[in-house]
Amino acid sequence: MIRFIYIFFLYAFITACTAKKSVTTIKQQIDHQFDLLAQKNHHIGFLLKDLEKNQVVYELNADKPFIAASTIKLLNFYTGLHFMADSVPSYQYIIKGDSLIIWPMADPTFLNTDFKDQPAFDFLKNSGKNIYLVSGRYKGEKFGKGWFWDDYNESYQAEITDFPMYKNTVTCSQNTDGTFSMSPDLASLYYSEKSVHKSLKSIKRNAFNNNIFVPEQLNPGYKQLIPISFNSNIKESLLTDTLLATGLITSSVSTLPWRPVPANAKIIYNTQADMVYKKMLQNSDNFLAEQLLLNYATQQQLNMDASLIIQKAQQELFNDVDKNSYHWVDGSGLSRLNLISPSFGITLLEKLRQQVNNDDKLFDLLAAGNKSGTLKNMFKTSSNSFVYAKSGSLSNNYNLVGYLVGKSGKKYAFSYLNNNFIAPVSAVRINVEQLLTFIHQNY
Repeated sequence: MIRFIYIFFLYAFITACTAKKSVTTIKQQIDHQFDLLAQKNHHIGFLLKDLEKNQVVYELNADKPFIAASTIKLLNFYTGLHFMADSVPSYQYIIKGDSLIIWPMADPTFLNTDFKDQPAFDFLKNSGKNIYLVSGRYKGEKFGKGWFWDDYNESYQAEITDFPMYKNTVTCSQNTDGTFSMSPDLASLYYSEKSVHKSLKSIKRNAFNNNIFVPEQLNPGYKQLIPISFNSNIKESLLTDTLLATGLITSSVSTLPWRPVPANAKIIYNTQADMVYKKMLQNSDNFLAEQLLLNYATQQQLNMDASLIIQKAQQELFNDVDKNSYHWVDGSGLSRLNLISPSFGITLLEKLRQQVNNDDKLFDLLAAGNKSGTLKNMFKTSSNSFVYAKSGSLSNNYNLVGYLVGKSGKKYAFSYLNNNFIAPVSAVRINVEQLLTFIHQNY
């Protein structure tokens, strides 16, 4: 018996030493890989965790905060898994005689060409009722906290509204026959002024209305997506023109001043939640992300305010997390006020994995290396995807937070954050590819 006990403890000791040596070897090898990086004169944070052993195998500046960029969408996603139904609610409504009164819920999929099925719109056009739109549910700014207002003309920064339509954008096109057109081509979007400017290289919208300035020369086939400038009448006009175009509705949509949602109001749902998450995560869609936060808020019976749903998520979903490890202010990551540490990134990945409880499903929602989304043109050394992650990119910042599958079949969570670099972002992406490919091939 004594001999057995001795052998048992000897085996345990050797196993522990071997595991420790293995981790040390990995650390030394990754240290060497960092030494080889061409671009490293900036702030770098990295943490790698073996999910099977629940063991951190490498960390660098793991507890220091970094600008999150679009990796903040992972917090958005996790919040939606807890606070949103299986489908996105589009609006609440009641019917009074010949009137259909609707309270918008910030549904970003309504009349969104990325989502073919539109049951919420179909309900309106087939209602046979006079439609009334209750306004004033969203009282916030048209841009998020900390956004750059001079990016108002960029397609990635559409305005925030309580009843988004057409992704809150219009596509301007120079057609092959020499004509200029817009889509949606609706009377409510006709511009009162269209000026031609020799000095412009792209279409520019006025900061405060929908007047546009067009370059003197536009090549046939040129397209540019421009955010719509909203005012008190534009939503009503957009919805009216779209409904009238179906021929099923003959009267204009009317706007009503704000009034509380009645207790007996019903909800119309529009798009499956997983379809929206997938689009938001893979394509890093800022518009979807911002509107979803407001949508979550209305589902939780909160005022339509992003800060309120963020506060609720922090209190209920992240109450076990060090408050100094992250700072969260918007849904998309456009704000440089958003901060995360590499260690918080790993915590978030573990929470997501536990909540979804299906790696295949979770990985399918994320961008996949050499396959989909923002990672489609990365990690091409293997025909099979081995990185499933959310990227985050702003000027001088590039981050990648997600899951990695080694050639051994082992699964890892990683958080690789790069801030304040001067080099082109493409050069930093190459660094990220090289290190994660090394880990995949060797572990």
